[in-house]
Formats: sequence, C-alpha cells, structure tokens
Amino acid sequence: MHRQKTMKTLIVGASGTIGRAVSLAFREDELILHANEGSEKLRHLIDEENLSAEILPCDLTDRDAVESWVQDMLDIDRIVYVAGHALHGLVVDQSMDELDRLYDVHVRAMIRLIQSVVARKPYDHHVDIVIVSSVWGEVGAAAEVFYSTVKAAQLGFVKAFAREAGPFNVRVNAVTPGWIDTPMNDTVEESKQSVIDDIPLGRLGAAEDVANTIRFLCSPDASYMTGTVIRVDGGWQ
Repeated sequence: MHRQKTMKTLIVGASGTIGRAVSLAFREDELILHANEGSEKLRHLIDEENLSAEILPCDLTDRDAVESWVQDMLDIDRIVYVAGHALHGLVVDQSMDELDRLYDVHVRAMIRLIQSVVARKPYDHHVDIVIVSSVWGEVGAAAEVFYSTVKAAQLGFVKAFAREAGPFNVRVNAVTPGWIDTPMNDTVEESKQSVIDDIPLGRLGAAEDVANTIRFLCSPDASYMTGTVIRVDGGWQ
C-alpha cells in the first residue's frame, strides 16, 4: 500500500553511528530523534543535513523519565529502535546492576514505548517497527553473555508481538547486525583484521548496510513481512 503523506518516524538512539545512518535514510520523513547524552550531536546533524526533525531526549534507564517521554509519542508511523550499549566481561565478574541497565535500555524501554504508541493509535493507522538487535542475540557470544541475553529478548518480543499486533495494522521486524564498523566495535587493528578474515564478503559492515535494510523493512516492498529477523553480517555467522 502506497502512502502519500509525510511519514513521522521515531528513531531511538539516533546519535550513534547506526542511528545517524538511519536518520539520513529516512531524511524525507518528519523525524523525531532520540538521544540520551547526544542531543548536541543531533542538532549538528539536523543543521548540516537540513532535516525536518525534533529532538526528544530521554535517559532510558530512568523508568519515570521513560514513562513521561512515551506520552509525547503521538501519530507515529514508524519506530526504529537502535538504542543500546555493549557490555564485555565474564558473567561471574558482572553485577546485577549492570544487567538491569542493559535490560532497561534494550528491553523495558523498548516495550513500554511500543506499548504506548500502539495502544493510542487509531485502528486503521499503520505502524511499522524495526528493532536493531544483534547477531549475538541469535548465536550468543562468550564474554558478552548479558548483552547476548537482552538482544535475544528483543528477538523474542519481535516474533511474538508480530503475531499479536498484525491484525491491528502493526508490522514489527528486526535486523541483527554482525560486526559493523562503529566506535562500539573499535578494537586494535589486529582484531579487526582477524574478523575480516572470517567474513565471507571480506569487509566489516557499514552503518549504511544496516540503515538500508531497515529502510526496506519500512517500505511498501516489505508490506507482507512481519516477525522477520534479517541478519546483516556479510555471512560472518
């Protein structure tokens, strides 16, 4: 189904490398850009790229702040949830507070946002949702067990909620990036090269590879896709 109106797209975690690429991929839309501490970076992006956008910051680990923040999300057509952070280390060395922070950002805030938007939309209003999970949510990673756990939880939500929300004109899908060349994945060059050697396509992923897949999932060409998980990893895993 082709839509003529300007779409309103919410990008959660827009100040990161992938979030920036997603913002540019949806530059024709009316954008709502979320960041926690990256609002100044988003202001520069809006000015430099002449985007039609407003910034709605929120600390996703603050449950009261999230509750207030979601009330501002009205008439949303698309949600792209990119927010997140990694956590490295052995399970036996990590605290439950660290797990709680990961859960709040990756799972609880995501669900509360979607719950609020879907509950208040008119029945005939279509909403497309894409969650940026991780390949570790599918296959798991040693020394990133907590991170793998919350990323797997995101995929469980996508698959289940797609079944529940489909009759209400809501599509929800996910992408699972592999090793994308972002600051979050910065390591010594020797480590990067060893990863590249393991990737059949012979390079690290770019943020634009992820953004273009998300753009497809929100397009009419993907109108019969929901509950789908698309891996963007160059064949790595």
